[in-house]
Amino acid sequence: MSDISSKDKRPIVVMRWIARFVSIPWAYCALALVWFVAGVGLEEGMPLALNITIVFTAFLLTLGAAILAGVWGMEAFGGKVLLVDGGLILVWVLVTPQLPPAALILMVPPVLSGVLFLECHRGSKVGGAEPVQAGGSTADSDSVEN
Repeated sequence: MSDISSKDKRPIVVMRWIARFVSIPWAYCALALVWFVAGVGLEEGMPLALNITIVFTAFLLTLGAAILAGVWGMEAFGGKVLLVDGGLILVWVLVTPQLPPAALILMVPPVLSGVLFLECHRGSKVGGAEPVQAGGSTADSDSVEN
């Protein structure tokens, strides 16, 4: 008989670390890219308030999501925001005709880390405690005795 709710948390921990190693460097690189684009826009006459708004929004969506999921342990929320980041990159590449289709590679890290964070969250909730019956014993020990 297979035990689906295994107590071995090693795969979840490994997935969590892989997601961290993918999402945090990606967030810094994406933020640097946004700073570069915003700086070019500022030189071309973009209003300063719009520039600051773009950089702040990019900060929240990239680095904020990676920190929420990887450092503060809010894996479900951070994973969803990282998936939204990947979707926004997809829309950006499809809407901007000057970008090459190879720019779709930019959406791989947030989608990968978002899926891994969501899977870690689901796995840590599913493999948690065993159901306890009113008598104080678990469901598995009652079925073995009968």
